[in-house]
Amino acid sequence: MTTGTTTTAITRPSVRSRQIGVRVTEDEYQSLEHTAWSSGQKIADWARDHLLQRMERIEEDRLSAHVFTELVGLQMLLMGCFSPLLQGQQLTPEQYQELVRTVQSGKGKRAKELLTQRLGQEEK
Repeated sequence: MTTGTTTTAITRPSVRSRQIGVRVTEDEYQSLEHTAWSSGQKIADWARDHLLQRMERIEEDRLSAHVFTELVGLQMLLMGCFSPLLQGQQLTPEQYQELVRTVQSGKGKRAKELLTQRLGQEEK
């Protein structure tokens, strides 16, 4: 006989059971401790939060780099198509396919060049 009610399993929260050891100098420790205490946290909690945040940023940075590379590829494709079209020329299917191959093989290198150039300008 069923009562018409369902039960949901209650899961136990994850337990922090693993540790990471890091050696720092006395000065580094004092600096880390000061920063942690300034934010109202113990050094271990502060360090854990920052490590996990950094991991998230790494994934976001990878995605951003991929998106940027694709945008550079689109720019290269558009520039390669528009130049002949604006001059009254037509692209043959073969020319278009060659342009696509060129963009696919060169967009990563061009994206890195642009980022390096922009980072260099920011440092000045």
